[in-house]
Amino acid sequence: MSTSPKVAVVDDDEQVRESLAALIQSMDLEVECFASGPDFLDHYTHDQPGCVVLDLRMPQLSGLEVVEALTSRNIKVPIIMISGHGDIPAAVSAMKAGAVDFLEKPYRGAALMDSVRRAIELDERNQKTEAERGLLLERFGSLTDEERQVLELTAIGKPDKAIALKLDLSLRTIQLRRASLMRKMNCHSRAELIRLSETLKQTTA
Repeated sequence: MSTSPKVAVVDDDEQVRESLAALIQSMDLEVECFASGPDFLDHYTHDQPGCVVLDLRMPQLSGLEVVEALTSRNIKVPIIMISGHGDIPAAVSAMKAGAVDFLEKPYRGAALMDSVRRAIELDERNQKTEAERGLLLERFGSLTDEERQVLELTAIGKPDKAIALKLDLSLRTIQLRRASLMRKMNCHSRAELIRLSETLKQTTA
């Protein structure tokens, strides 16, 4: 995945697309323009950090319908909704659909630029969190069933002797299993192991 941010602009008005593209390029950002919702959905790939500047009212598919389609495909990208007919109900609908900001035309260029910066920063944080989540799940998947037992009992505060007694194993066996699972989980202390266990619960909930 490229680490260079890219902004997608979706608007059926060519002049608006060109204006938005020029503004975004002035921020030293890559921009990709689409003239309709279907064109965007057919070609857009969220393969680098960025956001989508999306017109609310378009033929074929509205901005809200585009957001719903992205959600159904599990594409989690920050959306900045813009509209020349914006009102409070439209803004509320946009936010409920997943937009991170709503701007009414004519918008100030500075306001749009600030919104784009915030959206990209949000996407970068989200992608970092998702990568960390994937790595944690990968490490957890490398544990044996026996090591997971020790992890679960350690996470609820059971000392080694109590774990050995519950599993009907020697204390030495428990210590060896914990050493192995801590190595696989890249943990350096029991406290860190417990924190990771809590994170795993939230991740797999």
